[in-house]
Amino acid sequence: MQIKKYLSEKENYALSIRVMRFFIVVIGVVVLIQSFMTYALYKSQKVVLVPPSLSTQAFVSGSDASDEYLRAMARYVCILALTYSPQNARAQFSEFLKLVNPGVVGEYKKIFYDLADKSETAAVSSSFFISKIEVDRQARKMIVTGVLNQWTGDKKFITDEIKKYHIAYSISDGMFYVREFKVEGGK
Repeated sequence: MQIKKYLSEKENYALSIRVMRFFIVVIGVVVLIQSFMTYALYKSQKVVLVPPSLSTQAFVSGSDASDEYLRAMARYVCILALTYSPQNARAQFSEFLKLVNPGVVGEYKKIFYDLADKSETAAVSSSFFISKIEVDRQARKMIVTGVLNQWTGDKKFITDEIKKYHIAYSISDGMFYVREFKVEGGK
């Protein structure tokens, strides 16, 4: 009688081990499926932004952004890079350099800090009035057209002309970076 009881208990243990293994495999498969679904949702996730300067919704998703967001960033980049006075040039350019792609920030740091030195020594101020922004999302470029005014401390105009600035950009993990900023026909 003891042997039957022992064999019966052994079969029950073996059966319960098989059932536990089955559920462990099922839980593992469910966790894998859930992981893939979470990753897919993360990649397709869009963050909706409505800053005060925009009247419509804008989005940034992974490496893409809406035209409204890109226009707002073009406006912001141009204000930082092209509107300055001797008193705030370094602060403006420091903010601009935070938006520049880390691979080219050294080159732009030299250019803009030299410009800040010239602005401080010659007392040159500048302002840029945007009239048109063209966005090419496929090429990841923007063209900003406007009037560039520059004048000295004694209110003598150095320049008052229409200029076009080309902004090449990249978006990485939702972060906007300037890859290239140059005036049409120059750097």
